[in-house]
Amino acid sequence: MAEDHHQQLKIQFVHELARNGRFLWKSLTVLFTQETTNDKSDWILDINVPKVMLELSPDNYSVITKMPSSDAYLILINDGSNWIIEDFLQKSLASKRIDFTKTFLIFSTGNNLLQTDDLDVIWIQEDYNWNPETETVNKPILQFRRYRLLSTMEAPEMIGIYDGNFLEANQKRILFDQSFSYRNRPVKVSTFFVPPTTVKCKEDEDQNCGRDPNLIRVIGEILRFQPIFSSSAQVGSKWGNKLDNGTWTGLIGEVSRGEVTLGVANVFMTLHYIKQVEFSYPYDISCSTFLTPPPELWPQVYALIKPFDISIWMATCFSLFFGGLLIQMVALFYHKIFGSRDRLRFFSEAMIYNAQSITGVRSGSDEKSSWPVRIYTSNWWLFCFLLGTVYRTGLISWLARSPVSMLPIDTIAQLVRSDLVPYGFNTFVRDLAQYSNDPDTVELGHRQQLVPPNMTVQVLMGEQNDNALYENKHFLKYLSATVLPSTMHNISIHSVDPRQRLHVMRECLRTFPVAIAMNSDAPFKSAMTRIIHQLNAAGIIDYWLDTVVDNHHVVLTKRSKKKKEPFSLYSLEGAFYLLLLCYCIDIVFFLAEIVFHKMLYRRPTSACVSTNVTAD
Repeated sequence: MAEDHHQQLKIQFVHELARNGRFLWKSLTVLFTQETTNDKSDWILDINVPKVMLELSPDNYSVITKMPSSDAYLILINDGSNWIIEDFLQKSLASKRIDFTKTFLIFSTGNNLLQTDDLDVIWIQEDYNWNPETETVNKPILQFRRYRLLSTMEAPEMIGIYDGNFLEANQKRILFDQSFSYRNRPVKVSTFFVPPTTVKCKEDEDQNCGRDPNLIRVIGEILRFQPIFSSSAQVGSKWGNKLDNGTWTGLIGEVSRGEVTLGVANVFMTLHYIKQVEFSYPYDISCSTFLTPPPELWPQVYALIKPFDISIWMATCFSLFFGGLLIQMVALFYHKIFGSRDRLRFFSEAMIYNAQSITGVRSGSDEKSSWPVRIYTSNWWLFCFLLGTVYRTGLISWLARSPVSMLPIDTIAQLVRSDLVPYGFNTFVRDLAQYSNDPDTVELGHRQQLVPPNMTVQVLMGEQNDNALYENKHFLKYLSATVLPSTMHNISIHSVDPRQRLHVMRECLRTFPVAIAMNSDAPFKSAMTRIIHQLNAAGIIDYWLDTVVDNHHVVLTKRSKKKKEPFSLYSLEGAFYLLLLCYCIDIVFFLAEIVFHKMLYRRPTSACVSTNVTAD
């Protein structure tokens, strides 16, 4: 009966850990030897957790290559199999087939304990509760010891008993100890210069600063490890690409091969990367879009028509024509009834009056005009005054904002319909086009070209004005503030007007979560999640990024402020073009009047000659 009670306690002990432990167990790997299999080990079959059972042999460790991923490991051990289990664990840990951050449940029937380092180990042995008063043995219990050197608990070893109630050791609920400590060990981190998320420190250019390195440093302080940053040995590989032999270069290749433990450089959680490495919980959502040339400037001659849109200009022209016609009709009507000889009864005089009123040259009709005409023209002048005031205000505003840019390229459809050539550092746009039903995205994928290895962004976007560059929006904003457009020559980037810098499209081609790449056996993933949540909730991660981008933008804005200069000939060229056009119109009318008068005076002369001939 005692043996049956011990077996039932073992089942309850495992179930308690699986359901209420630090991590909910969904799988379990059972390791045993031939010496530990007997009638007393049948209780393992009654554990209600999906499990895989592997038998170990001292002559054959081929099961190491078949080790499945598991949430915990249950090991059966006795005095005879002690050295077999210990040798197997050492080889499995060296080959990284076992995740040393998981919990190891070791059910022992002997007195010898394994020599384990840096493992979350719980030793369980059968025992009986002793009553010192009656000097009798009470019910069976389980005695356990927990060793967790990766924890920040005060004592690395905790001793307790289990009789079917709570699992407690040293008056502590050890199941809820979720602390973690890497004991100040060095951890290799792969990164590279990718502004503004990773930049060079101002104090020491050999060190990396910015959002991503700062995040690793803070996590290292909390989890107690020392990050050692390094860049990929392959120049220009950056995040990496897949080679023909199936291996990867760059940051992803280093992490997947185990050369480094962590990789951080604004790494996107794409499907290709997820197949190679593990990722932490995302700490940002990045937008991928295009950097386009700066929008063209409106010619200053448009300043004369830009204060109003086309509808206002059409309404104004109609009002001028219709208003002149009404003035003429009123003047003609008063002329026929009262014999007034108002000059506004002529259509040309009425239109000239309208033009003078709307430009502010005249404020009313002549005193010789009739009262109806004078009242009407006064009301018309009030309308012209309001319209002219609004126009002059809009013209002043336009000239004050000079130069004014045209609408930039802000959508994928506009980019496809332009003559710009899309470039990218990888083939992501092409890959996306293969699975997209959007015709604009498909067309963009067909047109995309890779950036040549030896071509810099300054050459691609600064010296050539017919290209577009695909990257994440943070990086493109940084380039917009640092790369000199091709339209600017022999001037400093700090002197360029922000409206004339390279433009970052507003529409995103795709959004990706950004996370920390890590090895499959890295012990930090679960512990990092809580830290990332807290930093995001406090806004610290966004603050690290904004300080790099905003500080750079503020410096450029302060340096780009110029002393206010008077209007130049370029600013008022529209007025001179208008004057030239008016001169041309005046000449045409002047020539037309000369021709008209010559024809008018020639007709009476011909008539007089014919009359004299008849009289003779």
